[in-house]
Amino acid sequence: MSNHLDKFKWQKGQPSPNRNGRPKALKTILNSNFGMTQSQCNDAILSMLSMTKEQVQTECNNPDAPMLNRIIAKAMLKSYNNGSLYALESLLNRTMGMPRQQTELTTTEQTPIFVSLDLK
Repeated sequence: MSNHLDKFKWQKGQPSPNRNGRPKALKTILNSNFGMTQSQCNDAILSMLSMTKEQVQTECNNPDAPMLNRIIAKAMLKSYNNGSLYALESLLNRTMGMPRQQTELTTTEQTPIFVSLDLK
């Protein structure tokens, strides 16, 4: 049986419908353009998270600072000024991983059931 979508499938030898290919991951861009490994990026983020507000402002306005540091500093200041923790939470999740989540379940069974979900 013929599928009605067969005429839209990519045919071998034809130009690719996605000429630019898959977008590069952030770690690939940082490694190829700036020579930074993922651990170096994580170290930079963690060191900036331990700075005071004045130090982050200095880093943001420093033209000699690496672009990654300046971008992170700007996001941190914007989040701080808006009273939001979103940027800080995102940076911590990127470097330290998501925190472990626990769920409690109540049943009518007499035997307790323990469920653990690890989202690493």
